[in-house]
Amino acid sequence: MLKLCKEERTWLEALAQSWGVKLVFREYLGADMFARVTITSDGEAWVEMLQSFDPEDYYSRWGNRDIAPGELFRFLLLHEIAHLKLGHDRESIPKDIRTKEDWQRIIREREARADQWAKRRLRDPWPK
Repeated sequence: MLKLCKEERTWLEALAQSWGVKLVFREYLGADMFARVTITSDGEAWVEMLQSFDPEDYYSRWGNRDIAPGELFRFLLLHEIAHLKLGHDRESIPKDIRTKEDWQRIIREREARADQWAKRRLRDPWPK
């Protein structure tokens, strides 16, 4: 079980703030959720993240086994920031999407792009 220690919590909060995002830790977010970003209509953003979870639960749901358990909190924060930086909040679902499978494909593609952005930033997570 991964549990957030005080030092890592403080570090993650500083990282989030440096990207202009508020970070809130939760005991529960919903089924299969480990983190999520919320963006208000006036552009304020915050990330909610579990403060403890079993890494195997994450890996079995989302893969990304190339991320070490000790880096998962950082990766999850960067993944949610990626959705903002990649503009996923401003992208609409294309009008030609008609089926649930097409919609799920679009979402998987966005998630994959956010994963790649977060993985590139993992070693140097601070904004330039």
